[in-house]
Amino acid sequence: MTDLFALGARRLDWLSHREATIARNVANSDTPGFRPSDLKPMDDSFEAVAARLARTSAAHFGDGPGATEGPRATQAKSWETTLSGNGVSIEQELARAAETNRAAGVATAAMKAFQRLSLAVVRG
Repeated sequence: MTDLFALGARRLDWLSHREATIARNVANSDTPGFRPSDLKPMDDSFEAVAARLARTSAAHFGDGPGATEGPRATQAKSWETTLSGNGVSIEQELARAAETNRAAGVATAAMKAFQRLSLAVVRG
């Protein structure tokens, strides 16, 4: 069985890194030549890790190499570029921040529901 608590923790960690990336973009919105960045979607990182997993037993999968690596920021596609070469769009960053906030709420609610389910199973 997949450890849903670990999966939820990885999701929240990814969302935390994305929030920090968005904050860095907004903080540098007036820096000439600054190019905004964003994280690769979490689905892409799962596919990369899943491709590297090796079956250690017929009954389960083990942890693959790189399972503890954090998300990496990549250059984001910007809506606009100013004359100074800065590509940060505050509107775009606010949209990303709202999306990240909603995703964190969903992940937290799912983890709470799984915890309640686990406690109900243990209690009988």
